[in-house]
Amino acid sequence: MHYDVIVVGAGPSGIFASYELSKSNPNLKILLIDKGHSIRQRRCPILENKITKCPPATKKKEYAGCLPACSITAGWGGAGAYSDGKFNLTTEFGGWMQDYLAPSKVMELIEYVDSINLEHGGTTVITDPTTEDVRRIEQKAAGAGLKLLKARVRHLGTEENLKILQNIFQTMENKMDFLFKTYVEDLIVEDQVVRGVRLKNGDEYTADRVIIGPGRDGSEWLSNILKRNGVEMTNNQVDIGVRVETSDVIMQEINKYLYEAKFVYNTSVGTRVRTFCSNPSGHVVVENHSGVMTVNGHSYKDPKMGSKNTNFALLVSHTFTDPFDKPIEFAKEVSRRANDLSNGSVIVQKVGDIYKGRRSTPKRIQEGFLEPTLKEAVPGDLGLVLPYNTMVSLIEMIKALDKVTPGIADEHTLFYGVEAKFYSARPKINDHFETESIKGLYTIGDGAGITRGLAQASAAGVHVARHILQNLNQ
Repeated sequence: MHYDVIVVGAGPSGIFASYELSKSNPNLKILLIDKGHSIRQRRCPILENKITKCPPATKKKEYAGCLPACSITAGWGGAGAYSDGKFNLTTEFGGWMQDYLAPSKVMELIEYVDSINLEHGGTTVITDPTTEDVRRIEQKAAGAGLKLLKARVRHLGTEENLKILQNIFQTMENKMDFLFKTYVEDLIVEDQVVRGVRLKNGDEYTADRVIIGPGRDGSEWLSNILKRNGVEMTNNQVDIGVRVETSDVIMQEINKYLYEAKFVYNTSVGTRVRTFCSNPSGHVVVENHSGVMTVNGHSYKDPKMGSKNTNFALLVSHTFTDPFDKPIEFAKEVSRRANDLSNGSVIVQKVGDIYKGRRSTPKRIQEGFLEPTLKEAVPGDLGLVLPYNTMVSLIEMIKALDKVTPGIADEHTLFYGVEAKFYSARPKINDHFETESIKGLYTIGDGAGITRGLAQASAAGVHVARHILQNLNQ
């Protein structure tokens, strides 16, 4: 039951920490634990057209891939497994690793991870953000008060992303131990030194080094565990917004030259809005965060599997100050209100109905020029769910984007809600991502508030692994 290193979380950060450890020192005893399924068992019955909506969290019968954790958000590959698989080679966005490491170091780690993906089947095709066409888009954005964040993007595609994860798992499966469908209840800490983890069933596994790499679905769990063990935390932001769906025709220029455009906008109500996770010819999907339904999107590499619509997120950043210290709970409560008004699903609303201050109805959605790709979304009124500043920010942002890609603020564009990104209050850590109050405990990943996307999450895992390996060799 004793290991050299225990890794909690099989998302990108946990995978690449384990990969680097096992590759560099095959003699290490490594255990990886995740509440979700192995890559071979991850299945979403909605995507397979076997059910029409997520089962309630209280449902005892296990739908394939649904329980004990949603296969869209948990399991080998994390939430990134069923995502669009966009690997952004940049330090300009994607997380906050630069708060701890030099940008050049972060970039070196990202490019190293990219090389591993290529070895396991990643596409060699990559976008070029330095062309004259991109500069023209950037100029139009500046004229609308938008900042364009540019990056080289390697679009893996949902189906290719899953194949890469399967290949990496095959590389690693005989080199370490795994516990899937397993919940970690607490840490084992003695004299401010980590000694292992305690599972929900009472079993204990010991190790001198523990890496916790939860995705955003595990952010609240991480906060609770760290607070319970006296780790000092700093409040962090949550992002609340919507998933926008429009036609490929309207997004044609951006899709062609950028694939994913990252725009940032400062609103009149003092908030900052950003675009996130654009999916040309994509599909809008539901994510189940322990019974809280939010919305996301993805697209396939194979154009035959695509739709005629592009979807992307508009996210409004909310940073809270004293005395409020429950940002994750706040975002989840907003999301629950949308679930309540849509009978356990998510809301879809035409932008034209938002302008008119009325709810969308099935008839109004049907009369629109855009066919929704998420069939289970329920027409409704997001104005009854989203806070005032959030809704104002979203309307200002979509109108600013209309000056860059005309037609996107048209009445037929669809808003799905709620889309929310949860980040834990950030633990106090050093530049190796080791907590200052508990020796041997490392926190990484999106859920820890350190990263925000595939590239930096994976890079953080490699960085921690290299630090552990260096200490073992001393």
